[in-house]
This record gives sequence, C-alpha cells and structure tokens, in this order.
Amino acid sequence: MKTKTILMIAIVAVFLAACGKTEKASTEEQTQTASTETNEALKVVLTGYFDVKNALVNDDAAKAKSAATALAASTGNYAEQLNEYILAIGETDNIEEQREAFEALSISMYDLAKEGGAGLTVYKQYCPMAFDDKGAFWLSDEKQVLNPYFGASMLRCGSVQETIN
Repeated sequence: MKTKTILMIAIVAVFLAACGKTEKASTEEQTQTASTETNEALKVVLTGYFDVKNALVNDDAAKAKSAATALAASTGNYAEQLNEYILAIGETDNIEEQREAFEALSISMYDLAKEGGAGLTVYKQYCPMAFDDKGAFWLSDEKQVLNPYFGASMLRCGSVQETIN
C-alpha cells in the first residue's frame, strides 16, 4: 500500500511539474511574441520619422506634410507620445514651423529609440547652429549628416553624437 501511495504521489508530482514548465514556456513565448510586435511597430514608426526627416533635408514642405500624415496613421501605441508633433508638421505648409515641430518630435523619438528593439542602427546627429545657435538634434538611419533644420543651405552642418542599436 505504501509503495502504491508513493508511486501515485510521484506521478502527480511529475505531472504538476510538467504542467508548470508548459505554462512557463507558454508565458515566455507570449513575451517574445509581444516583444517582436513591439519591435516591428517601433521600426515602422522610426521609418516614418526618417521619411519626414528626409523631406525636411530636401526642403520639401509638401512631402514633409504627407510623410507626417502617413506617420500619424502608423503610430499605434506611440500615438499619445508622438502625434501632437506629427500633426503639427502635417497641418502646415510652412517649412520653418515643420522644422520646429520636428525638433520636439525628435526628442520623443530619441526616447523611443533608446528603449531599443527596432532592429535598426540609429544615429543621433546634432547641429549646434540650429534655431539661432541654440542647437538641435535629430535621428538618422545613415551615418552621413544631412541636416533637416537647414536643408540645402547647410546640408552637412552637424555631427554624429551617438549610435543607438
């Protein structure tokens, strides 16, 4: 009788342990899936941000406006953090106003990029002459400096301050 009881307890213990491992594995898989989805969402948002930056680099207010509109549609979970600045860019044809809103957008995007996980290399670039020598930074997906605050008038003004992976 004792042997049967011990055997039964052992079987139940093995069964419970196996269930716990399955549950733990399932939780880990869910966490990895959520992380992958977050990474992809951040990648989409960063790519949209780069489109806005490139339009400003090219002194193209109309393109910046349309890129901001497209970006606003893709912000998802980041909408609350970013849309105020994105909408400010998308609601004006004045490139100087777009550049001012872009500076604020860049600050928020930097915080997101630092959290990481987009699978992109991002360069934080800085121009000390932007906004009457106050200085401002932006993010880029390429190491070469192309200044969105001055466009063609001072295209290469700036330097890489940080590389974010």
